[in-house]
Amino acid sequence: MLFARIVLLVQVLVLAGLGLAYWLNPYEMANLNGMLLMETGSVSNTRVYYGGLQLGLALFLLWSMRRLERLGDALVLLILLQSSLVLARLGALWLDGGILRDLDLSSLLYKLVSAGLAALALYRLRRELAEPPLLTERIGDDGDLDQLVPLGRPEPRGLTAGLR
Repeated sequence: MLFARIVLLVQVLVLAGLGLAYWLNPYEMANLNGMLLMETGSVSNTRVYYGGLQLGLALFLLWSMRRLERLGDALVLLILLQSSLVLARLGALWLDGGILRDLDLSSLLYKLVSAGLAALALYRLRRELAEPPLLTERIGDDGDLDQLVPLGRPEPRGLTAGLR
């Protein structure tokens, strides 16, 4: 669970940082991508789609980190989002003749790594939630915490009983 929260927290920081940068400095951020904002409408669209959408996603991921049952959903969203952006970037490369600048390459690698880490975090989270905790018993008269003896895992009950 900690690994999943760390992956989501890193994504929150990146998305919120980029979202604020696009919201506050749309001309400079668009220039980094080779875009020129000529009309007021294009500045507004840059703020909304590049700034507002990323800020909204960061807020959703931050909200999802607070409860255990929402962690998996946030990771699935992150995997789908980053994977679709990777596919869109590769499709754009194919349509535009395959010229990949340094910024595009770093963006592509970031999205691939983000999707991979989110998939790994989701896999680990599901394994942690499926495995019941190890039961222990104290031994010794003084109640020393170092003296724990494993008793084994509890028997599954309910809906998950037939899955093992």
